[in-house]
Amino acid sequence: MPEVEAREFKTGERLKVKMLGALYSAYKKAGGDARPLGSDAESLHPAKGDFDYNESYYFNFIEGSGIGGYTRIGFLPNQEADTGVMMLFAGGSRLLATHQGGRVSAGDECLSIGLIEYGRLIPLSRWRLSFKGRMIDVPDSRMLPGVDPDKLDYEDVEVDLTFEGLAPPFNFKNADPAAVAEMLVSARTRFSDMRKVSRISTEHYEQAGRCSGAIKIGDREIPFAGSGHRDHSWGVRDWSAPRLWTWLTCQFGDELAFNLSRVAIDSVDIFNGFLVRGGRNYPVRRAELSTEFEENGRTQKKMRFTMEDSGGFTIDVTGDVRTVIPLDLRSRGHSTLVNEALAEYRWGEKVAYGIAEYLHQVG
Repeated sequence: MPEVEAREFKTGERLKVKMLGALYSAYKKAGGDARPLGSDAESLHPAKGDFDYNESYYFNFIEGSGIGGYTRIGFLPNQEADTGVMMLFAGGSRLLATHQGGRVSAGDECLSIGLIEYGRLIPLSRWRLSFKGRMIDVPDSRMLPGVDPDKLDYEDVEVDLTFEGLAPPFNFKNADPAAVAEMLVSARTRFSDMRKVSRISTEHYEQAGRCSGAIKIGDREIPFAGSGHRDHSWGVRDWSAPRLWTWLTCQFGDELAFNLSRVAIDSVDIFNGFLVRGGRNYPVRRAELSTEFEENGRTQKKMRFTMEDSGGFTIDVTGDVRTVIPLDLRSRGHSTLVNEALAEYRWGEKVAYGIAEYLHQVG
């Protein structure tokens, strides 16, 4: 069933859209938007005192057969430890996973935690991702939340990949003003709720790219040449703040890549994202999304969406979920479920693999 769909505006609503769009444009011209990102944006930023302050570096990487995975380093300066994860889609429902704790080590050209290391080769363009160690071998990814590591086998794994951007990073503050205004009015957003959006990493940019290198699982070495996507955000990240979010990404070779995100916090319910075409990023102008869930109402099964970008280009995409990793995120007694999934996307005759991430509040 449709989750979000376009509707016609009444006269008063059209006036609100025009006023909000003008206000957002004025805000950007006054310096509220992030001007072109400099190389310093790639480094760790001065932390604020909120318990939920989180600076996150995320990469995913997937090749044509669906082998791939994702990795994330989270810097949590006001908590007892930072966090690092790497998870590999190893074929079918098989998952290889590692969690690295302790504290992040950060230099001018390197960020690491435990055995996970990100090397900054060219700021805003090229990174190297590496891991060498043992991962738990989970035969069915959906077992992960309740798994007992002592009852699982371990596998020796090596990851050595280079990520290279297809276009410059897209700063999410550079959303299309008219699109933001239309979505706020359409959702009948209460302006008192707008401040709550600041609970989800106010500073945030993403980049579509290529990934190349090799992944070694046991004695099997897999030459890797595929796609990837990365995210760098910093600020307060309160997992309990959104009532839901959706994050969809995929690259159809060098021709086109998409990033579509939806965030809902109380009365706020908006899309953001971009299309990459011809080495350029185009902010999303309009989007419609429908999702088919499994019987539990939380595990995504199929997606269908339409995206129109600020250049007037429109894509219609369908997606089928292949492997789901349920992540149980707990903070101060609250539980949030994030279903991170490998999905097969279709755009016309083209087929590619990407990520479909859905967040739900459990309680």
